[in-house]
Amino acid sequence: MLSSYRSVLSIAGVPRLFASALLARMPQGMASLAILLWPRPPHGGLSRTDAIRVAWEHVQAGAVGVSGSEVRHNFDSGFGLPVHSWAWVITFNGQWHLLCQGHGGGCDPTSEWVAIDYYSGDWIASQHAYPTGR
Repeated sequence: MLSSYRSVLSIAGVPRLFASALLARMPQGMASLAILLWPRPPHGGLSRTDAIRVAWEHVQAGAVGVSGSEVRHNFDSGFGLPVHSWAWVITFNGQWHLLCQGHGGGCDPTSEWVAIDYYSGDWIASQHAYPTGR
């Protein structure tokens, strides 16, 4: 395949050395293009700090800290709600009593994510992530 590109470039009057240099740079150019086309959060949305502050207002009692935060493009909550173009998803760790094992039993540590609209700061949805077995 590489030889066919060289043949086409040679027929077009492009010197061989230039054609080789051009072909050697193609993977770098493709990587640069992919980075430019990768969706990035637009300007004008909530800062990470503000998104975490808003998410703390919506997390259930039992949360003890933030374990992660990320901006997601075309966020789908999985609850049949409309897809949000941009959303902050803040993940909290903690212990929620709905996972306790009766009286005197321990509570499994788990997490809860809270989705916040990137632009308005409105709450979208929340969900606990349950442990996978004991």
